[in-house]
Amino acid sequence: MDSIDYQEAKFKFQGVRKHFFKDVIYHITVFDDMVTMGTTSDCQNPKYKLKLNLETKINWELRKNKEELDCFEFEHQNKRKVVHAQPKDLFKFKELLAGKVTFEGIGDLFQPLYQIGKGSSAKVYSAKSALDQRVYAVKAIEKAFLKISENGSGLQGFQSEVQILRALQQYESNFLVLKEIYEGDNTLYVVTSYLEGLSLSGELEKAKTLPNKRLPINSIKIIMRKLLTNLKILHSHRIIHRDLKPDNLMFSRKNDYTSLVLVDFGLATSELLDKYLFPKCGTPGYVAPEVLISRSDLRYNCKVDIFSAGCIFYKLLTGHSLFIGQNFDEVLKSNKMCQIDLDLPIDGVYITEQSIDILRRMLNKNPKIRISATQALQHQFLDSNSDFSTQAIQSTGQQMTKNAIYQLNLAESESKYNSQNEINDEQQQNSKINDTKRYLLMNEMPLSAKRSSGQFSGTFYHKDPLSAVKTIKITNETSQPLKLSSHQSASQF
Repeated sequence: MDSIDYQEAKFKFQGVRKHFFKDVIYHITVFDDMVTMGTTSDCQNPKYKLKLNLETKINWELRKNKEELDCFEFEHQNKRKVVHAQPKDLFKFKELLAGKVTFEGIGDLFQPLYQIGKGSSAKVYSAKSALDQRVYAVKAIEKAFLKISENGSGLQGFQSEVQILRALQQYESNFLVLKEIYEGDNTLYVVTSYLEGLSLSGELEKAKTLPNKRLPINSIKIIMRKLLTNLKILHSHRIIHRDLKPDNLMFSRKNDYTSLVLVDFGLATSELLDKYLFPKCGTPGYVAPEVLISRSDLRYNCKVDIFSAGCIFYKLLTGHSLFIGQNFDEVLKSNKMCQIDLDLPIDGVYITEQSIDILRRMLNKNPKIRISATQALQHQFLDSNSDFSTQAIQSTGQQMTKNAIYQLNLAESESKYNSQNEINDEQQQNSKINDTKRYLLMNEMPLSAKRSSGQFSGTFYHKDPLSAVKTIKITNETSQPLKLSSHQSASQF
């Protein structure tokens, strides 16, 4: 067995295992990949060793004041072991383990406030932490739904999403930040940062009340610069988002477009994998042409996100979608045909030679020629010397808010063909949870209504914005299934 180098420790503290006759003091040491507990500070054969992975489960209990941690509990040789320690040490210990292991006892640690999103197998709540009094977003996902998804892809997709979020934790201003993962009897809980602003879909809906029915051009430049900056970081880690759309671009602060972050990494993947999970995926209207090609062995790279960003850019500039249709199938068909006409009338503001040039480079059908995020940021249209003032953004937000047409409970609707399983944000946004429902949430709410046994038949994949992947029949497709996310998503996830 390899020796333990205690100089590589991230944190050390003492804990107590209480016994009937004599308490035992343990020296607890946290490393990058494990936690050791021994009777000496440099023990080479510690009594307890916990691997830092999601299979390791740790339960937390509070002191009587319900504001500080009292102890943690873990399983060893099919028995539960409880270790008490000082609250400040336990708090630091919990911070270091967050996102690396699975926690238990969410009901004691969070007080749910409002339901802010709902899908067919998951709900999203704002919740207040008992330890730091901050508000977080908590996504509650039914484990049963993940298990019944085709070939276990739901659970595999969830684990992949968690791994990617963990890899991006250091970029709080660019991506949704994973805080902690909890597990109950029937439910998985993903705790993330709480985003105060709307999605880009919501901002676009608000902009319809403005004279040009669009956001001001400087606001568009700010949004695109931040989007491309986020993609530059993401792609430097060889991660492909694969589901970029206005619903998955959120603002962490109200009326501040510089606070744009990417959310919903349920279809994201590493570019380095030999075989992608869900090789054909995305949302109709935003999918790169190379993803839709029928060859199952075809590889693609991070450039697919640039095409999706180009589709978003087109909508920002023109006020309408690049690929249109009256229903889901028509949009998919238009996207697959990928007949792009950029011969747009020059207006000198939104449509200029510069904006058309960068748009053409982002929407190039050939990924080898398509511009990268780094190259796009260097384009003259997005020159950082332009007027990208936050003050201008805030005044725009105030102008839109004052307009009588805009409703505060605006549904973040990306299209007029919403599936029945999607979030109705107008109904859910301010749904406060009463005490009974609050108890049920944190003590395993019952599963939703029974689903049809035929829900997963077919070969076309449609991703619920709050959960895993659904299957629908795809027409005129003979190769591997295409997994598609729904068009509407009011969720942060």
